[in-house]
Amino acid sequence: MTGGADLAKAVRAALERAPEVNLHEAEVRVQAAGDLVTLEGEVPDISAKRRAVRVARAVAGVGDVLDRLRVRPATRMTDPELADHLRDALLAEPALAGVNLTVSDPRDHAPQVVRAVDRGAAGEIIARVDQGVVTLAGVVRSLSHRRLAGALAWWLPGTRDVINLLLVDPPEEDNDGEIVDALRLILETDRLVDASAIHVESHDRVVRLTGSVPSAEQARLAEYDAWYTDGVRDVINELVAP
Repeated sequence: MTGGADLAKAVRAALERAPEVNLHEAEVRVQAAGDLVTLEGEVPDISAKRRAVRVARAVAGVGDVLDRLRVRPATRMTDPELADHLRDALLAEPALAGVNLTVSDPRDHAPQVVRAVDRGAAGEIIARVDQGVVTLAGVVRSLSHRRLAGALAWWLPGTRDVINLLLVDPPEEDNDGEIVDALRLILETDRLVDASAIHVESHDRVVRLTGSVPSAEQARLAEYDAWYTDGVRDVINELVAP
């Protein structure tokens, strides 16, 4: 297939055929330059965002996908409001207690240092909010901490996207075991999910959730937590609710 217009048309057709994306509830614009496809617009939730990218990547002729999709926030917030919520969430997380923390938004002429550990810091997170998009940069000590920081940002009701640029030092090899460990930590941290009877597996970065939760809403939120976990390619949700 040649021509950006033809490739964009093929991706659009694939998205229209994908019930998990549901373009009736999403505003997705598709552009193509060479074999690079760009997705823009607003989707209802993290599942639709991740799955739209996966569907686009599977189209013949697509080399890579630039994901500029934004999630429709549960609550519309200004960037200063979202930055304040982000600061509070990162400060309150015990697993990140030893991490230096800086948070900023477009109103700030200089980033605001909200926590500085004098000695033995367990890393540094530099967080910025711009038009509802949270960017996390800096260094943390494990892949689980990196993924947990991303989930904390996603949980904020005004977040539209999270760009997680955190590095891990010392470096760790990423694999299915790391994904399972991180997702278990995220589920245990999520106050809206009773994860006591949830079993997590990951094979080739495809996560399977089995077990039971108290409600269908918690099953949905647990699936979102899996999608919030960086590196997950797909989620199979087999959780049982009353």
